[in-house]
Amino acid sequence: MRKLLLSVLLATSITTVFAQKLDDVQEKISKGKYDEAKDKIDKVLADPKNATNANAWYYKGKIYTELARQDSTGSLTYDAQKEAFDAFKKYQELDTKNTMMILDQNVGLFSLYDLYYNQGVKKYNAKDYAIAYDKMKNALAIENYVTKKGYSYNGFSFPVLDTQLINLTASAAYLAKKEDEAIPYFEQLANAKISSKEYREIYALLAEYYLKKNNSEKADQYLALGRQLFPDNDYWVALEFGNIPASDTAKRLARYEQMLQKHPDNYALALDYATELFNYTYTYDKKPADYTARQERVQNALTKALSLQSTAFANYIMSQHLYNQIYDLDDALRAVRGSTPADQAKKKDLIAKTDKKYEEFYTYSQKAFDLYTQENAHTKAQDKANYRKVINQLIDYHQRKKQADKVAFYQAKLKTI
Repeated sequence: MRKLLLSVLLATSITTVFAQKLDDVQEKISKGKYDEAKDKIDKVLADPKNATNANAWYYKGKIYTELARQDSTGSLTYDAQKEAFDAFKKYQELDTKNTMMILDQNVGLFSLYDLYYNQGVKKYNAKDYAIAYDKMKNALAIENYVTKKGYSYNGFSFPVLDTQLINLTASAAYLAKKEDEAIPYFEQLANAKISSKEYREIYALLAEYYLKKNNSEKADQYLALGRQLFPDNDYWVALEFGNIPASDTAKRLARYEQMLQKHPDNYALALDYATELFNYTYTYDKKPADYTARQERVQNALTKALSLQSTAFANYIMSQHLYNQIYDLDDALRAVRGSTPADQAKKKDLIAKTDKKYEEFYTYSQKAFDLYTQENAHTKAQDKANYRKVINQLIDYHQRKKQADKVAFYQAKLKTI
């Protein structure tokens, strides 16, 4: 019986000592001596016997939060905010009634959120994106924790999906060159089908990311979402094309052909394909072996684009294509140097083909001129340059036809541009 009584007395003594230690901690907190309070609470929790005491963890969270708040220069050698958050979580795990924290509406958690968020914004604005990402990520972790617990403070509750904070977190990670870490945050916004105009680029970014990863299923998923929420087909088709280097002509042309099978009625795609084919065909130091086949592809591609929409630029490119064929016929004619009947017949055939090609060329050149004139083309540098080329081509055509009045008209027009 004495032994039992002694055990009870010892337990009471230990409890009394521990209570006194926590009283010491509270006293230091009340006097604002947080460094001293930290030393005391660290010693308390260093003892394994105190590891399951909820109140000790609560005081640690409170002390470390205040130390983090006071650390305006970032001189602490430990992560006070993380230590505080972990301490509060440990307290709530041990005290399922949340007795002490409920008295002040869990203000400690909201305070930690504010610290992380404000630090993150400051670093983001200073373009220190790596640290901004770390702060935002932690702010979001606390926010998610608080939201799942259903806590509020003075009537304020965090939104179920904080689009602004998630976007800031994702953007900070992305700008810090941590693309793989940014993507899950961007996906949260996209999967929630956020339709505000400023979020359109998120769907584009995700589609591009998965195109680079050769994950067509994911890329198509975000392209489809983007199209659904932001109807602008040309924008999404251009994005779907991908970032193939301009130097890789073969791969680009193959991609155009693949895309045109999927989007056969997309004018912008058809015209871009025709334009790249044009450059591929007519930009060379030495005429390629498949030159005639390339010309045929250009012809077909331009005919397709013009069937979808007859614009000034499409007609201009077709006129340039036909003008190049006229040059080819002129070269072939100059190459016939003999005077035999066969040579004369060949010359006659080439002249007839040239005349026919000029008439074909004139149709598109005149159409381009009319459209450029209607569109007031001289307001844009490239259109102005194309407009001048078209006029010079028409001057050449009418000079060949010996139509002086037409030549004078276009020469006068040229002077106005």
